[in-house]
Amino acid sequence: MVVRPSGGGYRGLLRQPATPTPVRVTVLVFAVLSLLFTLATVHRLVAGTGSLGAVVFFAVMAGACGLVAISLAARRPWAPYPAYALTTLLAAASLGLFGAITIVGLALLAWVLWALNVRASRDWFGRRGRLR
Repeated sequence: MVVRPSGGGYRGLLRQPATPTPVRVTVLVFAVLSLLFTLATVHRLVAGTGSLGAVVFFAVMAGACGLVAISLAARRPWAPYPAYALTTLLAAASLGLFGAITIVGLALLAWVLWALNVRASRDWFGRRGRLR
């Protein structure tokens, strides 16, 4: 849905609708995850403990979380699919650890599935630039 600005300004100018709150929160979550994975990568590089595989894993996860956050914020129509894949991967990886991390992984999966399938989110991703 495109909205005309009220009063003043350029009367014929159309602006994009506001981002739905569930999508905003999801972008924030993936941005924080990207930051945490980046910090873990730097820590593994500086500390010198652990294997090179851990450094590569954290770097790839930081990049993947950053990609998801940027694509959701940029309103790409394909953006929910990498979010689903990444959260499923994180939830599956957390299952082997059992405990609080498993709850966080499954909660993240449940949140992303709900947040990106709410009607406002689906409409926001699907209706780019159409006028009513």
